[in-house]
Amino acid sequence: MSSEDCPITETSSLHQEKGGKNSATHLHFETQHEGSLQVPIPCAVLIVVFIIILVMALITLSVGKYNCPSQYEFSMPSESYVSSCSDEWVLYHRKCYFFSSTTKSWTSAKDSCSEDGATLAVIDSKKEMVFLKRYAGKAEHWIGLKNETGQTWKWSTGKEFNHGFNLTRSESCAFLDSTEVSSAECEQHLHWICSKPSR
Repeated sequence: MSSEDCPITETSSLHQEKGGKNSATHLHFETQHEGSLQVPIPCAVLIVVFIIILVMALITLSVGKYNCPSQYEFSMPSESYVSSCSDEWVLYHRKCYFFSSTTKSWTSAKDSCSEDGATLAVIDSKKEMVFLKRYAGKAEHWIGLKNETGQTWKWSTGKEFNHGFNLTRSESCAFLDSTEVSSAECEQHLHWICSKPSR
């Protein structure tokens, strides 16, 4: 804040001093009580406005810190589910998911999930689909949807596919990535996603 914003009051006192000195102009702060400083009104207003803005900024920053989840932080039903999935498994809406770092055929991926007491991922809702696509990223991951020759699409649990989303292409085994759910020949080696209920 410059001295131009907060002018110091100037008073002229015309008086004769001993020794016949001429009148002089003196700069000084006006005081109400001995030892206290009276700040000019424009300066006081600026200081109050500055303090209010500073307090509001601090409140906004502290509130924003708790309202901005990180990229992969998804809502959980309660804290009791935080440790209900094994290491390397991800919890989302009371299910545990495993995203493989290696590749296998659809059948081998299904067997790998079975060894962990899980199935290839079964998708029950649009929210779950959004979560899986985001987490899978660009890599293609097998999910538990298969079309046996001459039959309808079925999940690895035996449940019939209700066409809740579009499948591109017409091969026998389904996979997803960040942009779509599609199908490929089951012998192809892709990453895979297992799912099972959380404990």
